[in-house]
Amino acid sequence: MKKIIFVIASFSLLLFNNSCKDDYLERVPTASVAESDIFATVTGVNTVLEGIHRSTYRFYSTHDRFGQKSVDMAVDLMGEDMYQTERGYGWFVSWYQYIEHRNINSANLEWVWSYYYDIIDNANAILANIDKASDVALYTAKVNNIKGQALTYRAHSLYNLVQLYADRYVPGGANTHLGVPLPLVPTQDALPRATVAEVYAQINSDLDAAIAAFGAASSVSRPSKMEININVAKAVKARVALTIGQYATAETMAKEARTGFALTTKYDSGFRDINDTEWIWGADLITEQQTSYASFFSQMDPYFGGYATLGNHKLASTTIYDFMSATDVRKSLFVTISGKPRVGKKFTGNGEWTNDYVFIRSGEMYLIEAEAQARQGKDADAQTTIFNLVSVRDKNYVKPTLTGTALIDHILMQRRCELWGDGQRLFDIKRLNIDMDRKGKGHTESLWSAAGFFPAGDKNFTFLIPKQEIDANPKMVQNPL
Repeated sequence: MKKIIFVIASFSLLLFNNSCKDDYLERVPTASVAESDIFATVTGVNTVLEGIHRSTYRFYSTHDRFGQKSVDMAVDLMGEDMYQTERGYGWFVSWYQYIEHRNINSANLEWVWSYYYDIIDNANAILANIDKASDVALYTAKVNNIKGQALTYRAHSLYNLVQLYADRYVPGGANTHLGVPLPLVPTQDALPRATVAEVYAQINSDLDAAIAAFGAASSVSRPSKMEININVAKAVKARVALTIGQYATAETMAKEARTGFALTTKYDSGFRDINDTEWIWGADLITEQQTSYASFFSQMDPYFGGYATLGNHKLASTTIYDFMSATDVRKSLFVTISGKPRVGKKFTGNGEWTNDYVFIRSGEMYLIEAEAQARQGKDADAQTTIFNLVSVRDKNYVKPTLTGTALIDHILMQRRCELWGDGQRLFDIKRLNIDMDRKGKGHTESLWSAAGFFPAGDKNFTFLIPKQEIDANPKMVQNPL
């Protein structure tokens, strides 16, 4: 875990450096602002938090690293519902081919690891120092708000790390298999891998503490959906609860998270504006901060001058395309371009480079709520919840009368259609313990290499620990090769 903090006062944000040096949590303040100075006031601590916000969408030295949406894209391309037909410029192809995350020398494998641990390290620094700020007594509500955001960032990062770099959580199981390290304070010490059960216990503890902190900071308004609030914390909690089989909690948290975030009536507008009513959490980009070719829209937008246009169009599988009805607005977002069928235009900038990134939206919360209800045997409630979502997408959608497993399967198919490109598919494959099968779904077989089928629970669903971490941390244990 190699985290180096650089504080640049003139930009009022924190930059994250993914160095390959053999150290763990080396904290290196610059001449601009000493670390002790940045944490001296609540305003200074908030500057560190702003740096974490910025890290979720900034450029990380190559065109396939642009923060959270880079991970989202890899997670979807490792499933069966999103694919590209040619190499184009090569970005993300090795993720799709199940090569990148199984190569311990991969710079991208190490970047994902460092990306989340950098956020954790900076969240830890905030939590360790904020109560020491000289003016902490003057800003009680603001301090609680900052704590809530830092705790949610730590939980969200640990949640992604344990899903990527560890085998799945088994609901009802002991889950004593290896998870990921749990740094909870600023430290340079090498840490061993905690168990998966321990990691999820910490994630839930952080989220509960975050929700409580936001409750104590209810007077603090959120200036932008880029900042985390109680809805975001509850949305992450809903995701976690669904993953570990706590369905009553998942139902409650999803319902509360989506409150106040009406489903969009502009599903076909490009998913590019943080002001959309459905967005719960996202990144609000401005022209000076957009990253051009090194961006999510460059990879996804089939119309505007980025890598998608230059050959890396992202297509939908025949499975989800055929499942959607002709009156479903979601189906209309897959079109034929340059002879390629089912090219996704869900994410388009409509001719602009500067577009916002969505991380969580209320549509996903309806899906979590419906699945959780169905898994509790609350079929009537689940039927209503999924109808309330899909009927907004498809004017002719009829409320399902399915029950039991058939209802769950229907909800899961709706989830695949709704969340195409949102970055959830590999996680669903792991939590549901199902096969990943691309055969007969429209993929270009010559491009997927040997990654056409992996059975449920296959080791290829788990990322290897980067070699840099293995070399630097004598307590680290590698996943099965």
